[in-house]
Amino acid sequence: MERDEAWKRVFEKLPVLDTIARDGIFRVSADELKAHGGREPRLMAKIDTLAERPAILAEHGLALFPVRNGHYALFPDPDRKSFFSFGGEETPPVRVFRSAVDLNLFDTFPRGQESSESQALDFAFLSSMLPAFCGAQDMRLTLRGRLFSGGFSFRTPAGGLSVDVSRVQIEVDAGYESSDAIFLIEAKRGRRDDFHIRQLWYPYLHWSTLTRKRVAPIFFTYSNGQYFLTEFAFGDAFGDLRAVRSKAYCLEEPQADLDFPALLAATQAGPEPEGTFPQANDLDKVVDSIQAAGNGDVTKAGIAALFGFDERQGDYYANAACYLGLLKRAGTAFGITEAGTAFNALRSRSERTGALVRRMLEIPSLREAVRLLVERGFRAEKIAQAELADVIRVHTGLGASTPERRAGTVRAWLGWIMGNVKIRMK
Repeated sequence: MERDEAWKRVFEKLPVLDTIARDGIFRVSADELKAHGGREPRLMAKIDTLAERPAILAEHGLALFPVRNGHYALFPDPDRKSFFSFGGEETPPVRVFRSAVDLNLFDTFPRGQESSESQALDFAFLSSMLPAFCGAQDMRLTLRGRLFSGGFSFRTPAGGLSVDVSRVQIEVDAGYESSDAIFLIEAKRGRRDDFHIRQLWYPYLHWSTLTRKRVAPIFFTYSNGQYFLTEFAFGDAFGDLRAVRSKAYCLEEPQADLDFPALLAATQAGPEPEGTFPQANDLDKVVDSIQAAGNGDVTKAGIAALFGFDERQGDYYANAACYLGLLKRAGTAFGITEAGTAFNALRSRSERTGALVRRMLEIPSLREAVRLLVERGFRAEKIAQAELADVIRVHTGLGASTPERRAGTVRAWLGWIMGNVKIRMK
């Protein structure tokens, strides 16, 4: 990976490890990063998730934080306190939210097809979802975009060295103010497994010095018609971050109402697709990838950047969309197919769910997996991993241990079906 190589060159040219061993911290400028790394500093320093952490920083357990405009500090973070990892307690069930206004009146907000974080945020605010989550009906949008911070400081997690921060660029995707609180939101398209705390911490520290109101940092993600919100609270120590509360909503979109026996009878399976069998567990991210390609060809790097993971995973998700016939390879990139264009035109999550199920039923291996799910009364736990592996082996010709590994994706997709459809059995 280009960024990994750039950081490796920096470590070869500068006494990073020796200085940290002696002083506990190493300071480096953007000019030095560019001169020795040979890459734009902003690209080298963009680390929003664990997967984006350069290999040499991960190898030595180091954190990177901006401290002044064009200057950074590297210091030990062996317990990875620079990142917050989401667990089961931050993934609540998705609930239907009833909008306070008639959303069909707004043609410029095509429901289910928000093309950016800011548009998803605006839709969440318009519907009163955001005020309801924050418990502040009087909140108003007062802040958005980049600004330079004031001065504040923190202590490193290992060694407790004081780090002064001043005039660094921070970005707030949306800031809302009510009579007694300020809500600072970091928004992402697509779910995240983790995030760099800097994204919420620096805005929080900045505004905490400027107001007596409560400052509430909120992490917001939008994926395939679903809105996930988590409010956090920071403590005094580095990385002391806890989730206060989490909610997940969809806007007036009930589960898809599907009659599976009828669908199986009405849908004919074609040949098993050529190409790589899916190894992308999150079908919502597959949908997000298809929607991203609707705006023009995308690369695996572009998909990786969308979700904050590595390029290998970006390739997995694009290939999964290809297997479903909704994307196609276009040289080194991926383009939308005619079926994908029709899919992107669907306005609701429930319509997309039905369309994805039908696409699966047209693929022999996935059809057989869905048939097993129906046969076992929609209890996925009654389908052995070995059964799914055998289905993959029979229909794809994959051998060795590959079918067992791919069975995990099929099981995840069956779980997605169970969570997104209203089961009707005759």
